[in-house]
Amino acid sequence: MKHIALYGLFFFLVLACSDQVSEVQLVDLSAHNMKIIPEKPTANDEIKLVVFDDCTYNVLSGVTRNNKTIDILKQFNSMMKWPCVMKNDTILIGKLPEGTYIVNYKLLDTSTQVTNPISISFSFSLPVSK
Repeated sequence: MKHIALYGLFFFLVLACSDQVSEVQLVDLSAHNMKIIPEKPTANDEIKLVVFDDCTYNVLSGVTRNNKTIDILKQFNSMMKWPCVMKNDTILIGKLPEGTYIVNYKLLDTSTQVTNPISISFSFSLPVSK
């Protein structure tokens, strides 16, 4: 009985801290309607991130790399009230040396009227072979 209570407490603590845990968990790209091309990139490939059915008003702000970390930032302004016209967006990551990279994808709302500007934020692993 004590073990069940301890597991229940552990489960509760994990759920209570889920906001902090989700920031470091790696996700499956298909859950966000995205895909890396080529599927298994090598150091010779131009690597791209395809975002399927993205709103045209979501604008790429930058792609930066610092060692094994790649940051992709897109922005939009919800105050503009533009309609969401869907399109596929291809973001060039470029050629990368062999290794495993962590890619941080963030979509920010630049409106001054929002309390939390982060609309979407997640990370995924990007292995690049020789």
